[in-house]
Amino acid sequence: MRRIILVLCALCMINPAFSLAPFEVVSGDLPPFAIADQPHNPGALVELTELLAERLQVAQKVKFFPWARALATAQNQPRVAVLPVTRTTEREDQFVWLVKMAVQRFGPISKEDRPTKIDTLEQMRQLRIVVMRGSPTYNYLIRHHFTPQQILTESTIDGMLKALDKDVVDVIYGSEQINTAVIRNSGRQLNRYHIGKTVDMGEIWLAGSKGFSQEDILAFQQAMQALHKDGSYARLMKKYNLKP
Repeated sequence: MRRIILVLCALCMINPAFSLAPFEVVSGDLPPFAIADQPHNPGALVELTELLAERLQVAQKVKFFPWARALATAQNQPRVAVLPVTRTTEREDQFVWLVKMAVQRFGPISKEDRPTKIDTLEQMRQLRIVVMRGSPTYNYLIRHHFTPQQILTESTIDGMLKALDKDVVDVIYGSEQINTAVIRNSGRQLNRYHIGKTVDMGEIWLAGSKGFSQEDILAFQQAMQALHKDGSYARLMKKYNLKP
């Protein structure tokens, strides 16, 4: 068995596409990682995924859906990969984890004109909170003893911001990188909001449905190593002002 695994690894290094069957990739509109309707700047991890597919000789374009639908598609249809997925305990058995792509930070965002700045979970205890539907943040808050009644879910980041702007909720909890990018891209002034401290961090992965094999995982990981080695990964992160 050990000899077979070594041979597979060697084949992946020589020709990583040797065993890859066709597959699809889906995502939601989650800038700066994935940006819908921007073909020249589709997001750091969309470009990274397309570079991986090119390296694997299976050229692929990422398709955009509402985030909850993108996740459901990858969970229920064969050979569908989805990004950017935060790897959590609850999700561990729901996907095949193809390759780690980045790290994201989670924290609160509130209005700048609040009398008390919201920086920590404890300061959120009695507040109304909005999170992204399909994100791991809902379960994270429940694990930390927040109640379902105080947590609103929205299907888009813009919907979350509207809920905050209209005082339907007191605070947004989610990805700092994504939420601040949407604020900027929407034309809102970032200085109207208070960006709280980082509460949690999570690994972002390209995740797949159960149709992906161990050979596929090896191929994706070898391709990612090559993109790190030739500087492509660092250049993409710099393009989107993200830390490698």
